[in-house]
Amino acid sequence: MELLVLLIILIAVFLYVMVRGALDEKSRKKKYRRQLKELYGSFPDRTYSAEELDKISRYYWHKREASIHDIDEITWNDLGMDSIFARMNFTQSSSGEEYLYAMLRQPVTDDRDGAKAQMSAQIEYMMEHEKERLDTMMSLKELGYTGKYSLSDYLDYLDELGVRSNKVHYGCILLLLVSAAVLFVRTSLGVPMLIGTACFNIVTYMKEKGIAAPYVTTFAYIIRLLHCADEIAGHSLGPEMENYVAGLKAKRSGFKDFEKHSGMVLKMNASTGNIDELLFDYIKMLTHIDLIRFNTMLHIVHQNKAAIIGLAGEIGYIDAVISIGYFRAALPYYCTPLLQTGSDGRFVISEGFHPCIENPVANSFAQSRGMIITGSNASGKSTFLKMTAINAILSQTVYTCAAKMYKGNYYRIYSSMSLRDNLDSGESYYIVEIKALKRIIDAADTKDAAPLLCFVDEVLRGTNTVERIAASTQILKRLSQKGIYCFAATHDIELTHLLEQDYENCHFEEEVRDGDVLFSYRLLEGRAHTRNAIKLLEIIGFSKEIIRKADDMAGAFLRTGEWKAI
Repeated sequence: MELLVLLIILIAVFLYVMVRGALDEKSRKKKYRRQLKELYGSFPDRTYSAEELDKISRYYWHKREASIHDIDEITWNDLGMDSIFARMNFTQSSSGEEYLYAMLRQPVTDDRDGAKAQMSAQIEYMMEHEKERLDTMMSLKELGYTGKYSLSDYLDYLDELGVRSNKVHYGCILLLLVSAAVLFVRTSLGVPMLIGTACFNIVTYMKEKGIAAPYVTTFAYIIRLLHCADEIAGHSLGPEMENYVAGLKAKRSGFKDFEKHSGMVLKMNASTGNIDELLFDYIKMLTHIDLIRFNTMLHIVHQNKAAIIGLAGEIGYIDAVISIGYFRAALPYYCTPLLQTGSDGRFVISEGFHPCIENPVANSFAQSRGMIITGSNASGKSTFLKMTAINAILSQTVYTCAAKMYKGNYYRIYSSMSLRDNLDSGESYYIVEIKALKRIIDAADTKDAAPLLCFVDEVLRGTNTVERIAASTQILKRLSQKGIYCFAATHDIELTHLLEQDYENCHFEEEVRDGDVLFSYRLLEGRAHTRNAIKLLEIIGFSKEIIRKADDMAGAFLRTGEWKAI
């Protein structure tokens, strides 16, 4: 009777734990779904370490083919594109964030296959259908993240592991069977033979398991990819997503054998300590059956590496699409770009703003050629260049612009802006700068259907005034030819006169009021006529004598074009 009561109590405790676990999991999912719903319309609050960004970028560097259309390292860093990525990364999986990052690095140069219209329709569908969006995001959440390394890195590590044969493992099974048979025929010989075989099999197993175990993580993520694909394909995603779902199903269908062998292998590194599991562990040590399945799965991965990356890309794509929708919803306003091929046409942005600036001042322009921007320190020149360049990248990657209207060509986009000395190579700022400019000139010399859109902040600031103006004039002259749109910011008013036949002149200006310098951050036509560097000296507290003499010298130079000692 007491045993029966104890058994009932144990069963009740077991059922309670099972039910409580299921309810807690259901509550967790419900809470997270609510958080995803509430996040819509706001930006994510997350920062990334250098190590995290390096991991996220690995998919791009693995799949990338060298292209003059990709956003290079200098331009990416000049524009702070890591911050743009962080601003729009609402993805729920490693596959999603890696795909989104790669997308931002690879602007498209045409729309021959209708990808722009298809992606735009899918983004809009996910924005308009909350239930389907949240269902898909919850499936992606279950896929999750790969950990320290990207899936591409893990697959490379599997390549390094190489092809592993099952001959040794089948030999161990054969030895075990022979020993068991000898035991029944001749016990005195069979017992030591069986013990020796068991010891050999266990030692061999532990050695081989030590090699295989670290790679089980990769298999686990691939299995989660397959389950995620099944779940996404099972959601009712509407006609806009039909082609995507069909492609996902096609890529997923080739992995049935891989999944069939996974159950035992995925438990290789996990043990709860239950008696039945301990007994099964000894069976695995003696027979190596999980290692045999591991090698079978490894062979399938080797044979289907491209397909696995393709499946991760398909799932990453829908994660990125949803993320773009969240990004759109968080912006105060946005537009989808009007893009055309060829090298002619006007470049137009209406009420464009920098998506990472709180309460930004919007600016507009319509250009058929390049622009030279002048203005005082901190007046908004660099921010304007970044706003324009970032919107150009967003237009050709995620088809979403931080503007009320964007119209332009498919461009090759380069910049030379936020440079610094290269201490590792011992290169001065000037050397770093002229190398950055040279790559833009080389891009201008490369024949390509896509026109060049480039951004230069403070041309040749690393050298003296005379040589700077002379060299800058010739460089900017070269970047004013047909098929090139160059936006250059400078403090050298002389350039606005020397190049007024080749560039539009625009400027930013400020107002000094009550001992302070106030900026409008509005782009204005024509060259700048105000200066604030000396006024800022006064506000900071430099002596009146320094201020007066500096002001007199600057005024005299502007009147005569010559420097005079005062």
